[in-house]
Amino acid sequence: MYKYRKIIIIALLLILAFSFKSAAQNNFFQNKDEHNNLRFGNEYIVIVVNQNENSQGRFAVETTGGAPARENDDNKPLIYGRPNPWTSYTSLWINGEKYVFGGTTERRAGDGAKYGEVIQEPTVENNQIITKTRFDNIVVEQILSIVKSSTTGLADSAQIQYRIINQGDQEEKVGLRMMLDTMLGENDGAPFRLGEDTISTDKLYYSKQLDDFWQAFDSVSNPQVTSQGSFIGPDVSTPDRVYFSDWGSLADGVWDFDFNPGQEFIRKGEYEIDSAMAMYWVPEIIKSGETKTYITKYGLGGITIVPGILSLGVTSPAEVTLDENNQSFPIVAYLENTSEINARNVSIRVELPDNFSTEQISRNIGDMAPEDISQITWNVRANNRNNLPEEMTYRVIVDADNTDSNEVERRVEFLGPPELNANINLMEDVELIDGRLEPNPFRIQAEINNSGETSLYGVEAELILPPGLVTASSEKSKKYLGILRQRENININWAIEALRVDGTLPFALKVSGLNNYQKTIVEEINLPELKPLILLKETKGQQDEKYYAVDIVAANIAEAENISFELNYNSDKLLLTHISRGDFFVGDNNLLPFNQPDRSKIGKVIFNQEFPFNKANGVIATVHFMLKEDRPGSINISNLKAVNGSGNTFQIEIRNNLEEEN
Repeated sequence: MYKYRKIIIIALLLILAFSFKSAAQNNFFQNKDEHNNLRFGNEYIVIVVNQNENSQGRFAVETTGGAPARENDDNKPLIYGRPNPWTSYTSLWINGEKYVFGGTTERRAGDGAKYGEVIQEPTVENNQIITKTRFDNIVVEQILSIVKSSTTGLADSAQIQYRIINQGDQEEKVGLRMMLDTMLGENDGAPFRLGEDTISTDKLYYSKQLDDFWQAFDSVSNPQVTSQGSFIGPDVSTPDRVYFSDWGSLADGVWDFDFNPGQEFIRKGEYEIDSAMAMYWVPEIIKSGETKTYITKYGLGGITIVPGILSLGVTSPAEVTLDENNQSFPIVAYLENTSEINARNVSIRVELPDNFSTEQISRNIGDMAPEDISQITWNVRANNRNNLPEEMTYRVIVDADNTDSNEVERRVEFLGPPELNANINLMEDVELIDGRLEPNPFRIQAEINNSGETSLYGVEAELILPPGLVTASSEKSKKYLGILRQRENININWAIEALRVDGTLPFALKVSGLNNYQKTIVEEINLPELKPLILLKETKGQQDEKYYAVDIVAANIAEAENISFELNYNSDKLLLTHISRGDFFVGDNNLLPFNQPDRSKIGKVIFNQEFPFNKANGVIATVHFMLKEDRPGSINISNLKAVNGSGNTFQIEIRNNLEEEN
């Protein structure tokens, strides 16, 4: 008998454990059903998005093949949405006003609320369903995709992401509420299970009270469907508050709602059990041009189950990354008395390998009546995070005085954190042409590589520049990248403008992600030296062949307070007609003081000019001549003297482009 029972246990473990990683993770399909829903899925689940005007953008999640080990969870709803999704919706708090994401509705959930404008209908792009809504200066993107569950290790969870973009010129204060009308197949009122709590009445949790995930199922020994949502982890944004309540109350309140702690999940105004949940991220300031991203996951949950008189189910993350932000991982055990007698003096314990520990390894549960379900949580830590194995196997054992014992083994794989590096290069050669950098603005490219073992979510890259370097007009210093998967490279470009700086300049690339991930990479850029220069060049755009004009151009002379020089020309070939001020002496649509040059001597113009403070580049003057002969002859500058604000002279190079042009 014992041998037969052991064979059954081993078989069930092999079936129910998460050993299906060889299954195709990215074998996605998409189609449109007869109710005009956009469907995107794989062999485990499908995301269903409403494309009709009524409730456009709202979504549901259903199983397709469901969990590989179960035959009775195919084509079951996890979020209600038949024939069209409408009961779950997302709300925005924008500067004190409350709005609903997506299209307007005539149904109960969100009826009479304020709505924005749908600017992108549900569209599949890069294996994501994207819908966009505008609320004045705020654009909100809903991005739905299929990702791995933390406990099954399979691509059987929907990642629900909202990206909020401030496209205005002023900062905005924005919060988010995500309400999910959860359902387990035909069961619309299964209790939520969070840590050691079984939740069947209105209850509020704050962020510090949350466990990594919650699950819902109807039976430990033989669950029809097991669902799971995530609150904490490397790929989700931990909500500030979570409410578990009845769907009717949450449907009627766009932001605030009728919350009654301890009240059963009876649908408000009706008589049926109907559970739902809402996650809140409190309003935060989003500066002009910046974004804020919120991510959660919901889908199938993985529980390793061994049936028995004391049926035992155990779950934990399939893959774990332990670091400063995540120093432990949970093991959750569900225990059900499936017999018709009281199980006396029930106890449960967890056996961990060396280098791992937890508080209260053994727990005394006491007596369990028939059909009683208990749940126990251990938070497991590594004694030395620098010496982690690739994987570990733990065992949970349950005993009672009057029943057989039961046990479950489960494996956890340890992965390293994201490890980001970047190579930053100029995309074009920056040269010094006529005293100025060309091109300017110029482009730089950062190739960001994740050489770590896990993906980084909610990635943003920000270019931090030293004084004298700025992003070009309409360019943003911070850019949103989304997901940077392990062993993936992403190239991102910026247009940079140099403001009178040269030489070796340091700058930094700051990469951030969910859960306070930050890495700053410092690099240098080398720009040609900017030497003070005055050059002569022919004025462009002259149309009268009898006239000839010369621009006197200055570059990099910001330190100059006074410059004097003589412009020499051949009076036999040229007749001086007039001299006009250059743009150096025009500022903010006002004319700046300009000393008219001395032209009393034939063949010579004498300049003695005070220069505007802190202006470096521009045309000093344009000298206009009438041609006496076909060619203008020699024109040059002599006796140049430059004085700075301290009264010291400094050198200015003279360059004569007229010699090349003529």
